[in-house]
Amino acid sequence: MIKRVLEVIITWVILKVDVLVLKSIPRVGQAGIALIRLDAIGDFIIWLDSAKEYRHLYPNQKITLIANSAWADMAIQLPYWDEVWPISTRHLDVRHPLKRWQLLRRFRRGGFYTAIQPTFSRSVLHGDSVMRATGATYRIGSAGDLAIATAAGQKMSNRWYTQLLPANPSPMMELLRNAEFVSHLAGVPHQAALAQLPHLAKLPIALQPTAPYFIVFPGASWSGRQWSVAQFAGALSALQRRYGWKPVLCGARNEAALCQTIANAATVNCINLAGQTNLSELAEVIRGAQLLIGNETSAVHIAAAVGTPAVCILGGGHYGRFMPYPDTVPGIKPVAVAVPMPCYRCNWLCNQPHDPSDPVPCVSKISVASVLAAAQQALDAAQAPYAIPTVSHTG
Repeated sequence: MIKRVLEVIITWVILKVDVLVLKSIPRVGQAGIALIRLDAIGDFIIWLDSAKEYRHLYPNQKITLIANSAWADMAIQLPYWDEVWPISTRHLDVRHPLKRWQLLRRFRRGGFYTAIQPTFSRSVLHGDSVMRATGATYRIGSAGDLAIATAAGQKMSNRWYTQLLPANPSPMMELLRNAEFVSHLAGVPHQAALAQLPHLAKLPIALQPTAPYFIVFPGASWSGRQWSVAQFAGALSALQRRYGWKPVLCGARNEAALCQTIANAATVNCINLAGQTNLSELAEVIRGAQLLIGNETSAVHIAAAVGTPAVCILGGGHYGRFMPYPDTVPGIKPVAVAVPMPCYRCNWLCNQPHDPSDPVPCVSKISVASVLAAAQQALDAAQAPYAIPTVSHTG
């Protein structure tokens, strides 16, 4: 409790000092659009369908994307904006005040006429603070929710916007949420569709398996959302025996050991590419795969954007927000495997008994057999993508 109170006080002090830092920057001529998007890789991939619309809405304006550095290199290769400013979000945290104030001063010097933050779950210290720092004449955002911000924090940061676009308070898949924002901004409906990632990288020989392969992407941003090593190893081995494809494990550099542990536990030979690809190369490795199996992470969204059948091992923390994809959206979509529980949509604040070192129950209860069935369902859906549902409930 004391720690939380201290965090609130420090945050309040930082936000007050922000004002003094920004006041010292003389206003420059205003022109162009700042798009502010600082959330994770998967959020960015889902957003790309709506992101392309800003070029149509502002055809004669320079568009600058203020981007999370985790995916900025991929964004630079896309034609939807004129410039990308990569930002490490940790440099906006209260633990790095000097870096924070350097960044805020840069945003103010950008001289933007309009700033837009389409993120639904806004963060006062991150996206909202960047919005305030721009000093743009028009500052447009979403009415949002309280998944990240407190009611008091959001009430304060709401004043940093000149316009907050309405947002349906009911649960909504993020693809539809992004389309909702663009529809309000444009004043005409925008029909949600799957993102379409163009070819962004030429793969070196070392990243090109010589035989048909499928991908297992076992990492997750939090261990509680991550299917177990034994379950991944069992599914991987069974899939190889069933289809004869080479198993390829992928992930970030810090997931290489996890991938190797799964490879060691499997009963078949595997290729471990974790940590050996950048984001654009990973997208191309996924594009070349027959199938992808993963937790609820960016990899399954990339699969949807490159047309690769995928299975998502889906817990209930954010059920319906990022997965499953709407059946009304055409295309090859991931098939989500889930075990319905009354505590779904807990925002990953699990209240069910479990070992803290293990996956939460809604993840651990998903069986290998159900994932294997979903794999066949995903492959069948790739042949008839409009006919097969995108979620498989088990248990």
